[in-house]
Amino acid sequence: MLDTVLCSCGSGLRRIRCCDFDPAALPEPESFEILNGLAAEATRLFNEKKTAEAEKLVLKLLDLAPNHRLAVRILFELRRAGNRPRATEALARRLAGLPGEPAQVSAANLALAQWLIGQGRHAEAEPAARIALKASPRDVAAHHLMGVVFTEAGQLPQGEQHYRRAATLQERDDGMLLGNLAWNLKLQGRLDEAAGIYERALAIRPDNRRAIGGYAQVEAARGDTPHAARLLDGALAEPQVDRSLRLLRSLLDLTMDQPEAALARLNDETLLPAELIARGRAFLRLNQTTDAINAFATARQLQRERYGQTYAPAAFAEQAERSRKFFNANRLAALPRLAPLPGPLPIFLIGFPGSGTSLLEQLLAKIPGFAAADTAAPIAGLLKSPALANYPECLSDLLIGDGERQLSALRMQYLQNLIASGFVSNKQQFVTLRGDADALHLGLIKLLFPEAPILHLIRHPLDIVFTNFARDKKLEANCAVSPTAIARHYDLVMSMIRHYRGQLTLRYLPVRYEALIDDPGAALSQILNFIGAAADIPGDAELRANRRNPAGRVPTHAVVQEAIHGRGLHGARRAAAIAPDIFAEAMPILAPWIEELGYGA
Repeated sequence: MLDTVLCSCGSGLRRIRCCDFDPAALPEPESFEILNGLAAEATRLFNEKKTAEAEKLVLKLLDLAPNHRLAVRILFELRRAGNRPRATEALARRLAGLPGEPAQVSAANLALAQWLIGQGRHAEAEPAARIALKASPRDVAAHHLMGVVFTEAGQLPQGEQHYRRAATLQERDDGMLLGNLAWNLKLQGRLDEAAGIYERALAIRPDNRRAIGGYAQVEAARGDTPHAARLLDGALAEPQVDRSLRLLRSLLDLTMDQPEAALARLNDETLLPAELIARGRAFLRLNQTTDAINAFATARQLQRERYGQTYAPAAFAEQAERSRKFFNANRLAALPRLAPLPGPLPIFLIGFPGSGTSLLEQLLAKIPGFAAADTAAPIAGLLKSPALANYPECLSDLLIGDGERQLSALRMQYLQNLIASGFVSNKQQFVTLRGDADALHLGLIKLLFPEAPILHLIRHPLDIVFTNFARDKKLEANCAVSPTAIARHYDLVMSMIRHYRGQLTLRYLPVRYEALIDDPGAALSQILNFIGAAADIPGDAELRANRRNPAGRVPTHAVVQEAIHGRGLHGARRAAAIAPDIFAEAMPILAPWIEELGYGA
């Protein structure tokens, strides 16, 4: 009997002619000649926007030949225009997998990569982007897309390289391309260069709202908030308000300590999660804690229920457990030990997000001889190296043969990544490094840099949970979706730090966030004594002002750099008292850490 069941992807094809088709039963492309006339007619109908007729014809055609390239492309375009994501992706993947001429292969994989990027799935887009570029190495769009993929993956120098290749091949300025290049440079901390390129991009397309938003963020990071405000106000004066620019303007209101203005902008009933979080932060500034908690809770509920965001700790928990089993005192004692290298000494700032590592890096950068590399070279980036396949068990190979040379090569690869970031030179004596996952890889840090100081920022666990609950920042394993998820991930990270401290001899110094706020000069003095640095510490007034350093590259956290304040010291405990249900499940997870860290009294 004829199988008439339609495919569940929603393409409109029978399942045996769609996602369940038998590749061995496909007709050879040579037999398509009789069908090409139908495909040409479907194309004509599609171009004339006679979509119903085009769809009817192309479905018949694909029922005969599911691998007819032109027909698959037309149905892909129809399903994309009809906002049917499952069918669109299935057809894009089929199109990308069809054999053909290099230009056809490139175009098909480019379409798949663009679709995935449009869904925010940049990592999944990389294989298709690579195939497209290899098939058409001089294609502007392929280089542009590869730049987007690398930039979103945090591989900023590689992203810049492809943006610049695309610009060279295009031989004329393109506003979208220039805007993306400027954003890449902004992420690299090259703010002056980014500002100049944004000006070029906006000279071509003054209505490029994405470029306006990026330029405003660059200007805010350079400390020119009035110019940032003018850029955003000019765009928001248009009849149709851009929500992303409105959000940026409200965040700028908060930077300028104008919470009432932020609330006035974000006052409609259909706010998105990021807008609700900004509104909540404005309420906090006004000490309206109940309203703030309600805004944060609504934002997280929307993320979970409407957008399907969930805490996904499995991969991190598995990696942590493997590292826990591998990195023990006996095994580490048997592995090679590298001698110190000349040049700046790496200082690793570890701590759960929201613990104060950004503030500490900003303060250390004010001391002569210190460079702030921010997250430009996370240790976790090394895990992509073929030499670390099956990490950490692969490190047992260092026991055999020239293990010290292999370890040295890994360290050199890391240092090359760091130097390529442009944040550090041999003129500095120390370089501070931050990475959200570095705490999970203290064993690898110990092997590569046995002499490196580890500064662990410690803060009241409930304050950390509330800080992350109350800000719009994506965290590892998507743990920011609820206080309970944040607490669970905090427990995972802190447990790994405790394990490493029990098994490894680390140059470890705990730094209390509260002490850093109370007396920054004393905290920095303790740190300098610990690492053996002789340097002058700026006065208390200068430290508390915490002004940006306009010279050189600027870390990403400079965008929110502000004077030292104590707003976050006790807000979480007030919030927990006002809305105990919000933190009810998190508290049993946090309670042992609150006691162990000395916050129980």
